[in-house]
Amino acid sequence: MSESVQEKLAVQSTADSLKKQGYAVVVEPDPSIIPFDLHQYRPSILATRNDENLIVDIKLRGTHRSIERYKEISDIVGNHKNWRFMLSTVDEIEPIERSLTEDQANPRSLNSMLSRLDPLLTGENYDLALPYLWSVYISAIRIVGKRAGVPIDATSDRSVLNYMYSLGEISNGEYDWAQAFLAIRNKAVHSLEVTVSKEAMLEMYSHTKQKLLEWELV
Repeated sequence: MSESVQEKLAVQSTADSLKKQGYAVVVEPDPSIIPFDLHQYRPSILATRNDENLIVDIKLRGTHRSIERYKEISDIVGNHKNWRFMLSTVDEIEPIERSLTEDQANPRSLNSMLSRLDPLLTGENYDLALPYLWSVYISAIRIVGKRAGVPIDATSDRSVLNYMYSLGEISNGEYDWAQAFLAIRNKAVHSLEVTVSKEAMLEMYSHTKQKLLEWELV
């Protein structure tokens, strides 16, 4: 299957998902139907529902992207009430449903999410606790990104880390630590043979709490 076909399928899949959620969808809309100037930029999808308007860009994973260009587009879109800009990659079949909810995207909810880990840690259910802790950590990264105006709502976790690092929003050491954390999380989720040790779990928990404090999220 060619890359162009893969991309078209991903666009259509995302369009279908948005339609099921009640959006009116235009695929590859002409820039003239967007009520403000995006400097010749043409998104993959324009989706509208009531007063909500989404501009969605979908590219193949691994395709070169200028995150600075996307940030410029996001800033322009964000200056207009009830408009949002979102990025997605081909292997995210339902990106809109994966993005942070409004309840998650605030410090109070992150603190609540952290507290729910306590029973799992007390019961030494580290294999269950680790994916949940990752959710807390990457949600925090996304909030930090949103504060900096980085358009990462519908982007995969790995791409979020790459974008945040490339823009200097997270340090080299934090990027390496997060990549290692993600690798352990993926192994824990996808392999029954992986056992998360108490020491590893507590280290990741401690680090995550420290970063939430540094980022002023708890």
